[in-house]
Amino acid sequence: MSRPARWRPAAPAYAAGAGDDPYSVDVISKGADPTGATPSDTAFRAAAAEVLASFQAAPISGAIPKKVLVIPPGTYLLTQPDSLLPSVDGAGNGGIIDGIAITGYGKRLSRIVYSPSTNDTTLWTNYQRYKNVRISGLTFTSTNATSSFCYAYSSASYGVQDTWYTDVEWRGSWKRGIGLDGPTTTSNLNSEMGWDHCQVGGTYSDAFLVIGMTSSASQQDQFLNFWFRDCKIEFQSGVFVKNIRGGSMNFTGGSYILTDAAAAGTFFQLTPDATSRADSMMRLYAQGIRFEVRGTGHKVIDSNWYKGTITFVSCDDTAHSFKSWAASAVPHVYAFNANGNRGPMVRYLDCQLMGSHSVATGSTPTTAGKIFYEGCRFINMAAATGTSGFLRWTGTVAPRYEVKDCLGGAVYVADVKNPA
Repeated sequence: MSRPARWRPAAPAYAAGAGDDPYSVDVISKGADPTGATPSDTAFRAAAAEVLASFQAAPISGAIPKKVLVIPPGTYLLTQPDSLLPSVDGAGNGGIIDGIAITGYGKRLSRIVYSPSTNDTTLWTNYQRYKNVRISGLTFTSTNATSSFCYAYSSASYGVQDTWYTDVEWRGSWKRGIGLDGPTTTSNLNSEMGWDHCQVGGTYSDAFLVIGMTSSASQQDQFLNFWFRDCKIEFQSGVFVKNIRGGSMNFTGGSYILTDAAAAGTFFQLTPDATSRADSMMRLYAQGIRFEVRGTGHKVIDSNWYKGTITFVSCDDTAHSFKSWAASAVPHVYAFNANGNRGPMVRYLDCQLMGSHSVATGSTPTTAGKIFYEGCRFINMAAATGTSGFLRWTGTVAPRYEVKDCLGGAVYVADVKNPA
């Protein structure tokens, strides 16, 4: 009787870190130290170089890398700027790289600590170079408060649009998270960026996201379409999103908390820097978010927009409405006098709101813009408007407003409207 053939395994899978995987390269295979005891800049740069040299052959594209940059579990110390990806001006230096994927094993499992000795540096610069970028499963921590995470510069010919962050966390002290910029004379494409199940912590002396860093560049209004989905925005101080140019911003779900009660902080800062804006860009939509403000220096929104739309649907900022200071809090602020006597169309639908809201007005009637509340609860106020009511204004003329089917505490307030 013949003996059965011995089982033989199939061809072995590519070993992690061996450097022979045609579709990935991990930083440990290039000498990175996962203990964080020694800098891993050289290893990260070597891994990025291998990814960028792995272009797929035509007819797919000569500018699409075949390999993914993998960061295994561990803590990796980076001390030099642009160690995540090389800073190369795409104009005249190979053009756009279309499709970059950098993946870890999950936030707080794969951790990068950026600790440069030189001030005012950036971990990675996207200068007319990378688009369709996917970064996932990583925690980034800064130990130098003058550092920034990313500077993205784009132009009409070298757009760097379409970057997605998934399961990414930022911690530590930063000057800026992500700054979007471009030339002053041509169209730009710093657009279509998303954050999915991400976490923003730490402190920001400027802001986590700055849209349109050059206020004089009107074409930066073409920075548009930004999505934050089910994110944990729980930072100590500073600004979460600073909108100078561009926009069409969507924030859905998640928990937004300013954690340091003694420090100043704002989630949405809509600046007055640019006095002329494109119509379709001044748009902010927030839905299903639990905001938590822990001090009178905290704001959900500080808006100087003079047109556009701002919408809050089923949002709640009342977590600390039981505190003794809650009635004096002003978490939502609007300036209807920053650029003429006008403002955006602001709508609150089915929201629970603490403290009071403030609108800066002038001495003449509002020519555009309105604040509308429907089905909301003003948890600390018994009246809809007036000096002791929920909606207040600083000028001699009231803004346009309407309050419909709302509660003051636990009792319905009278519906009011201006003009009547």
